[in-house]
Amino acid sequence: MSVAVSLSQLVIAAVFAVAAVAKLLDLSGTRRSLEEFGTPARAVGAVSVALPVAELGIAAGLMFPQAARWAVAAALALVLLFCAAIVRALSRGAAPDCNCFGGLTQTAVGLKTLVRNAALGALAAFAFLGTGEATGALAWLDDVVLPERVATAVIAVLAAALVALSWFCRQLLRQNGRLLVRLDAQAAELGAGAPPGLEVGDQAPAFALEDVEGEPVSLESLLRRGGPVALLFTHSDCTACGPALLQAARAQRERPDQVTVAVVHRGETLSTVRELGLVDVVDDAEGALFSAFAVGAVPAAQVIDGGGQIASHRAEGADAVSELIAGAGGYAPLTLVGLGGEP
Repeated sequence: MSVAVSLSQLVIAAVFAVAAVAKLLDLSGTRRSLEEFGTPARAVGAVSVALPVAELGIAAGLMFPQAARWAVAAALALVLLFCAAIVRALSRGAAPDCNCFGGLTQTAVGLKTLVRNAALGALAAFAFLGTGEATGALAWLDDVVLPERVATAVIAVLAAALVALSWFCRQLLRQNGRLLVRLDAQAAELGAGAPPGLEVGDQAPAFALEDVEGEPVSLESLLRRGGPVALLFTHSDCTACGPALLQAARAQRERPDQVTVAVVHRGETLSTVRELGLVDVVDDAEGALFSAFAVGAVPAAQVIDGGGQIASHRAEGADAVSELIAGAGGYAPLTLVGLGGEP
C-alpha cells in the first residue's frame, strides 16, 4: 500500500512540476487563459504567477514525508478548483484554452479535459487517504532493497530528469514562438493580397464541395431548404472556434426551419463534429470558399438570404459570430468567451 501511495505522489509531483514550469515559461498564455476563465482583470497578473508557484510548492512538498500530507491535500483542492472552473466555463457555452501545461498544449477545454482532471483528482484522493507520517513521493525507495549509493543515484537521476524536462519545455516553447511568428507573417502576406469582403446585396459565390463524410454539399442544395443560410468559417488550429461551433450546433438542433447553418472547415477533421452532433460541415481543404468570401480570420460567419445574396456583414470573433447566427435563428445568443484567431 505504501509503495502505491508513494508512487501516486510521485506521479502527481511530476504532473504539477511540468505544469508549473510550462506556465512560468508562457506567462502571457497563462494570463490569457485566466482571463478567458473569468478571472477578475485586477487579479490576473498575480494569479498567473501564484498558480505555477503553488504548483511547484506542491511538487516539492510531496518529496518530504513531513509535508507530503499537506501537499497532497493542496493538490486535491487545486484539482477540484480546476474541475469547478471547467464546469463553469462549459455551462456558459465557453471553450477557453486550457493552458494546463502552458504553451506545450493549446487545446480548448471540453469533456476530455474534465475527465483528465477528474482522474488526477481521484489519484490525489487516493494519495491523501494513504499518506502518513512516513510517506513521501520517494518513500517507495525504502521498500526496495537497494544499496545506499544506488538509492542516491536514483534520486540524482530523477532530479536531472526534471532539469532536462524543464530545458526541453523551454526549447519547445521557443520553437513554437518562432513558428507562430512565421505563421503570422504568412497570414499578413495572404491578407495583403486578399480581395475585399463581400458586402450586403452582393451575389454569394456558388460552390459545390463535399462534407467531412464525403457527401456533396452546394450552396444551391442549402438554399433549397428555405430560409437564410449562415456560413460559419472555422479552422482546426483555432481555439476560439469552439464557442462558435456550440452556437452552430444549437441552431442546427433548435431552429433548422429558421436558418441553415453550414460549417466551412479547414485543417484536420473536426473532432467535435460527432461530439456536438454537427451536420453540413463542408471540407474546404483547398481554401476555395475562404478565398471566395475573403475570410482572413476565424471564427467568421456571413448570412446568405434565400435569393443567394449576401444578407449580413461578415462577423469575426466568437461573440460576433454567436450574435449573427443567433439573430438569424431568432433567439438570444449563448454567452461566449474568446477572440478570433488566424486561419
